[in-house]
This record gives sequence, structure tokens and C-alpha cells, in this order.
Amino acid sequence: MGQGMKVSRSGVAHIVFAIIALLPLSCSAQPANIDPAQTAITLERSACYGTCPVYRVTIHGDGRVVFTTGTAPVDPVDALHRRFAQSDGVLLPGTHEARIDPSSVVELIEKFKSAHYWQLKSTYRAPVTDSPTYVLTFDIGHQRKTVVDYVGREAGMPKAVTELENAVDQAAGTDRWVNGSPALIPWLEQTGFDFHSDQAVELVNAAAWGDGAEETVIGLIDRGAPLDRIVGIRGSSPMSTIAEPQTAGIFMLESAIRRGQANVFKRLVASGWLDKLGKDKAAEVFSKNAGGCSPALVDAAGEAGIGVDKPSKEEPSYPGAAQGKTALAELGSSYACEEKEDLLVKVAERLIARGANPNARDSLGRTPIYGVENLALLRFLLQHGADATVKDNDGRSMVFGSWTDAIVLELLEARASPVGKYDIDGNKTLAQQAKDRKMPLVAKWLTDHPEAYKR
Repeated sequence: MGQGMKVSRSGVAHIVFAIIALLPLSCSAQPANIDPAQTAITLERSACYGTCPVYRVTIHGDGRVVFTTGTAPVDPVDALHRRFAQSDGVLLPGTHEARIDPSSVVELIEKFKSAHYWQLKSTYRAPVTDSPTYVLTFDIGHQRKTVVDYVGREAGMPKAVTELENAVDQAAGTDRWVNGSPALIPWLEQTGFDFHSDQAVELVNAAAWGDGAEETVIGLIDRGAPLDRIVGIRGSSPMSTIAEPQTAGIFMLESAIRRGQANVFKRLVASGWLDKLGKDKAAEVFSKNAGGCSPALVDAAGEAGIGVDKPSKEEPSYPGAAQGKTALAELGSSYACEEKEDLLVKVAERLIARGANPNARDSLGRTPIYGVENLALLRFLLQHGADATVKDNDGRSMVFGSWTDAIVLELLEARASPVGKYDIDGNKTLAQQAKDRKMPLVAKWLTDHPEAYKR
């Protein structure tokens, strides 16, 4: 300004507001109007140290969806994970397109607006390792915002971001390509997929091995996937062989038993694949995987002539591990059924109805109640003949398979002996463990029942 020129406070304010008006719209400002036709919403999910799905999906305003696994690492952590990941986590890799109703895009835009997306931080990163990175971008043509989520909820990220990520997946229908949801079959038909090809048999086996819906697996079989081909399942790195090559039908039958897919099992048995696998091998898979944690699979296997109480002959996974466990023993003591807790008692019912022995011993002398952590299952086994007074080859009772207060108390009240020491966690007595592991009910019971030490 020239010398001697004065500007009032109100004049300064008008100048400031005029300058602000000329500046680009800040990324933190909520846009007044959003044109769906100019909008593109992108979600990218990166690798982790495991089997996390790696892909990018973009939903355009006109309803066009583009999904691809041909992505570059989103950050150095992703690049490292890709070197060691067990799998890329996607059933049908590649680039795929689909269309959704444009009204679904409008609904998705409203969710971004309701989440106040433009006011979010650009990055939420927790100080942890081995996890995937999620990158969410909202582009409205003249303005765009990206939010990076690396275990963001532990870094103050609002729950709404996770909800938006999931909403993008749901709107785009990525589950058909990632996991093989039932929507995969009609999409394949629309694209002119050859259901009699080598790709079809690779796809059906990948679906059977992974998280493919039972309906999808059967749909691929019924449309002619050639099950007499040799297949193998591999991860995305040369280190990550998941299953050795074998005939597709045999591979799928084993997968059906493992996953408890009774309808797939029946379909394959009817096609003669059980005869090719052999009932003894089928029984081995059945016992190792706790009958697929499926009441229907237990009945289907029994009706097919598979011994549902045959002990596994598999080599121990580590020195000192038990051998010769039955499906009933695996039911409560392995990780096979950790996501099917509500089915444990029903599976046990079907196993016992078909002759399973609740007191069968493994190579360490332990019975099916050893290691059970589900109280309802434990009570069911005790009510159906399981003997809590049994001791293993080292003279320890079944209480030493748990340090869960309610479980150990149930066994003690069923006359299990408290005498002995745990073979892990410091070789402590039950009384010591009750204190260290915070088992107040057990501690009180031991104090009130000193005569139990004579058992």
C-alpha cells in the first residue's frame, strides 16, 4: 500500500474474505454438491503376513465396477508382505468388470457424507506389524480425498471408516471374486466363462479349499468342471505351497469333509470319488478335522460307510503331541471348530449316536474331554458317559487340559483328581495354577474339598 494510505478494520476483513474466496476449496471442507456422474470411489486392500485378499475395486458413478488384483504395493509394508504372504487371498484373480444400479452409488455417496468423510485425517496408522493396509479414495471430479487405514481403529480412526470400506465391498460385490459367493456363478455365465476348461477346475478346487460357498462349488461341478484333472493349490509366493497336486475330485472330497460341506460330499460320493479316495483315507481326514464340525457331514459320512470314530494315524505335528485322536476328541480340543462353537454339541450328538466312544484314549492316554473349553460340550460328554476320573499315561487327570475356571470346576465336581502338575506353563500344581490363572471357583473348591486329593 502507498505511504500514508489507511485501511479500516472492516476493509481488512473484506480483503481477507476476498482472498479466501479465490483459494481452492480445502480438502477438509464438506462439498456442497456432489454429482454422481463425476464420482469414483476406490477401495484398495493390501497384503499381510498371511492370506489377506489383495485387490483394488473402483465404483464409478454410472454403476460400472472395475475389480483388479494387478496392483502395485500401496506402501513399503505391503511390498514386504507380498514377498512372504501365504496367498493373495483372492479366489478369481485378474481384472473383472460388472455393473450395479446407479442408485446404489447415490446411496454410497450419502454414506460418505453422513460419515463426514472430508473432515477425517488422511492417515490412521497403528504401531503394529503384519497387518494389511486399506486405502479408501472418494473422488468427486473437482475434489478428492484419500484415507489410509493401517489398523486404524487402534490409532483413533472412527468406526465409520471401516463401515465405509465394507459398504464399498458390498456395493461392488467383491465377495464373488474374493471368496466365491453364490453371485459368482451368474457373473461367470454372463461373461461367457467356459465351465469345462482347465480354469474351471482350478476355480472349483480353489473355491472348495478356501471360503467358496457350498452353492458355488456345486454350481461349478454341475456345470461341468472336469474333476479328473490334476490340480494343486498354491499361494502367491514360491514358498507357499498349500496343497500338493492331486486329482481334482479327490482333492475336493477331502475339502468337503474338512469344511463340513455335506451337500458337496454327497454329490462327489454319488460320482464315485469316495471309492477312488478310499474309506480309510476319508476316515483319516474326517477324524483330523472333527467331522467338519458339521452334524450333516457326520450323518453323510456315516451313511457312506466311513468310520466316524476311527482314530487318526497322522504323525504328530510336534514332539510329544498326541496321536490317534478321534473326531470326538478333536471336536473340543483343536482349532478346527473355533468359528462353529454353536454346533459343537450337535456334532457330538451325531457322533455318539453313530457309535463314537466318549472314553476313547489317544496315544497319551487322554480322552475326548481333555482340553475341552466349551462348557456345554463338556457337560454333554459327561452326561453321555465320559469318565472324568480317567488319568492319562503320566497319571494326570483330565483337569490338566484346561485352566478355565468353569471347565476345571465341572471336571472336579465330576470326580476328576486334582493331584498332579501341568506339563506346560511351569509344571504348576492345580492350586498354584488356580492362583496364577485367576480361577477363584477352583481355588475355593480345593479349599472346601481337601479329601479330593485322595482321588
